[in-house]
Amino acid sequence: MTTLPLEQLMSMEVYSASRFNQKASQAPSNVTILTSDDIRAYGWRTLADALRSIRGLYTSNDRSYSYLGARGFLRPGDLNTRFLLQIDGTRLNDPVFDQAQVGAEFPLDLDLVERIEFVPGPGSSVYGANAFFGVINVITRRAPDLEGTRAALEGGQAGTRGASASYGWRGRDAELLLAASRGLSSGRDLYIPEFDGSAQGLDWERFTRFYARGQAGAWSLALIHGARTKGMPTASYGQPFNVPGAQTLDRLQLVEAGYHNTVLPLSGEVTGRLYHGDYKYQGRFVNQVPFGSINLDHTRARWWGADVSLYLQVAPAHKLVVGADYQYNHDVVQQNFDIDPYASYLDDRSSGKRIGVYVQDEITLAQGILLNAGVRYDRESSTGGVFNPRLALIAELVPGTTIKAIYGSAFRAPNSYELFYGIDTQGGQLANPDLGRERIRSHEFSLVRQLNANARATLTAYANQASSLITEVEDEELGVPIFRNFGKARARGLEAEYERSFRNGGRLRASVARQKVSGGDAELNSPRWLAKLNLSSRLSGAWHTGVELQYVSARRLIGGGETGGFTLANLNFYSIGLTRHLDLALGVQNLFDHRYADPASLGFLQRSIEQDGRRAYFKLKAAY
Repeated sequence: MTTLPLEQLMSMEVYSASRFNQKASQAPSNVTILTSDDIRAYGWRTLADALRSIRGLYTSNDRSYSYLGARGFLRPGDLNTRFLLQIDGTRLNDPVFDQAQVGAEFPLDLDLVERIEFVPGPGSSVYGANAFFGVINVITRRAPDLEGTRAALEGGQAGTRGASASYGWRGRDAELLLAASRGLSSGRDLYIPEFDGSAQGLDWERFTRFYARGQAGAWSLALIHGARTKGMPTASYGQPFNVPGAQTLDRLQLVEAGYHNTVLPLSGEVTGRLYHGDYKYQGRFVNQVPFGSINLDHTRARWWGADVSLYLQVAPAHKLVVGADYQYNHDVVQQNFDIDPYASYLDDRSSGKRIGVYVQDEITLAQGILLNAGVRYDRESSTGGVFNPRLALIAELVPGTTIKAIYGSAFRAPNSYELFYGIDTQGGQLANPDLGRERIRSHEFSLVRQLNANARATLTAYANQASSLITEVEDEELGVPIFRNFGKARARGLEAEYERSFRNGGRLRASVARQKVSGGDAELNSPRWLAKLNLSSRLSGAWHTGVELQYVSARRLIGGGETGGFTLANLNFYSIGLTRHLDLALGVQNLFDHRYADPASLGFLQRSIEQDGRRAYFKLKAAY
């Protein structure tokens, strides 16, 4: 792909925008594609690292999890519930928190990723709940891409080390891919001014991952397992400072059987899958009384689901997709208790289901003019039924110049945590089983100009209006937190992006975004400006380099004040074909060691969380 001119890259087919393969220029969204070459060029270590290189996206981190914001919206304390995360089209958001896991808890190594498709804007007309600000579809590499035995070792500052291995095999009509990895980091001591001291040896992290996928003809079977444990150095939620024992565990397991085949009479395709998921969260919190005792927050969810879709080329100028999906969350458990002496504060057990049916229609109205229209009906156990439409007009005004006018809506249903998690004690929170869904409506206009065979410019203007936002507020009578449909928000913005490829295989992607969000606490952690630059180039012989610059402007904090704006620079040197079997990567994150912080949520004494300074790393790969 590094040798393809940009014109061909822009004509690459994307799947996630409409649930069928179509040219990116004809998709009813400005889809961003990050390839395996990008992952290698910039040395991204987590999904969050990759996503924050995309125009209009940014991240925050509270030393436990990474959070993703879009177009100025990321309130402190919000989980990643307004993004739908998929692996090969299968939903990964768990039934308890509905979160998209984008940090080290994401259960797939990035070395196994062929590409990441990000579809910005409301996507509920295709995917239903949680496709509020966008859809992230991580598409895995196949066994032929990783044929044979491969292994990697990596290390870096702060006691970072890890190892991975994979094996790929392919036959005439079958293939098999197996991969496993393990990593850990000791972390650094963190000085926290609010406690006038350092958290020593508490910012550690470890993870294990396993992936298996087999395919025979039209049938496939996949297994994903990921588990991450992270220390908590921040003394959040009233814990004593610099006392060991606080940690979180996230474990996700997913097994999926899939079927994909062509429908010859109508040049169509039929796709179906059956899957089962198992998610476990366990938070260990250190009590003040009795001092040093452990409070355990335990969550377990199991679910199964199925979906089927049919794509038909009804006529040369008419494409149609119809489909349905169903998910049953048959076992959702939320518990909270002190271990010793034992005291139970919460033991909630629930179940739920959702079903959706949809239709997407693409019609060529005239030469170079497409109309993409779709609608979906979803019914959730907690909130009933809802329709969400999308309408897009895509026109090539003159050769090389395309405009897209897009309208869409989306929704998010309250999750089990927001509905049923209630601890009626000091420092607890109240359940609210009467919560309703939140909604968003979006208008977007884009101008895409192909400057030549190797350059493209994109200009986008948008206006979003969200209502009935599920917001954590203080109960008037008891003075403890409770979730209510309280918030409204409006967002307006402009985004500009320039992309160019070079004859030596290098590539440039630069963007700037200006955004303004209004509406109470929606203005918190909302930068007015974002700027990104990614440049990869060949140096000499087998050596290449990737340079990344990111600017985030100031953001408001809870209680007043703001974090300062900052610029980060990341540098990565990597080889392609260093020897017959070996390749090496050397990189530095936060090259100039800039100090910066992300806004904190209400569960923290500190109003902002300081982030990592300069960190160097290496990765050695072997293939046989």
